[in-house]
Order: sequence, then structure tokens, then C-alpha cells
Amino acid sequence: VALLWSGMGTSDFAVVCMVPWMVMGFWLFMVTYLQHHSEDGKLYTDDTFTFERGAFQTVDRDYGKYVNRMSHHMMDGHVMHHLFFTKVPHYRLEDATKALREGMKERGQEHLYKQIDTPDYSQEIVKQFYDNWFYINEDQVVREWK
Repeated sequence: VALLWSGMGTSDFAVVCMVPWMVMGFWLFMVTYLQHHSEDGKLYTDDTFTFERGAFQTVDRDYGKYVNRMSHHMMDGHVMHHLFFTKVPHYRLEDATKALREGMKERGQEHLYKQIDTPDYSQEIVKQFYDNWFYINEDQVVREWK
């Protein structure tokens, strides 16, 4: 990195390397944060957590047709990714997510699945930070499984 910086100069290095790195870093952070946080999300203790319960607390976020396609449906197929990460490749996430939703609906389990339309993702991350950053609503903590 130092050799590249010294060869390019500070301004070229900032434009060619640092700006894209910061944009990518923000995008990855934002997407990851939003996929794992929602208004009705549950927090499980060691006594109440299971793999399946945790997987269904993740959120499929629809960022719009083109963003979903450019990201290989990693964001709108996130629940499927958590449930079957070793079995479903990213290029099958869209079809697998549709099948998951249909199967859950047939079994009366659609209430377990979370999907949130998030076309204004930059506004949503600000909203989530403002409302929920380092704040745990005690009503969301599952201490006993009923």
C-alpha cells in the first residue's frame, strides 16, 4: 500500500483506492446491519437460542430490482442463506427464497419469515441507528421459551 501511495501521490491514491474502499466498506456494513436488525427482532439468551430461531430473526430486505440483481439476491435471500448456507448457492437464492415462502405459507408458518421493502436504504440505516443503536428493548429479549 505504501509503495502504491508513493507511486500515485496522495490525491490519486485517495480517488482510486480510498474512496471506493470507503464506499464498499459502508455498503457491506449497512447491508449486514440491516439484515440482522428489525423493529420486531428478538434477542435470545443462551438458554433460549437455537440455530433456527436465530436464522428467522434475520431479515430479507428488498432494495429494489436492480440492487437485488447486482448483489446476487444476497439481501433479499438472506433468511434462506442463514437456514441453508451449505446447500443453496447464491445463484439459486431467489428461487429458493420463493420456495421457502410458499412452503411456509402452506404450513401456516409465514409469520416466522421477515421481509422488509427497503428502497431508501441510506435513510433506513440512519433510522435504525437513531432508534436502536446500543439500545435493547427488554420486551424483545426472550428469556424463557413458552
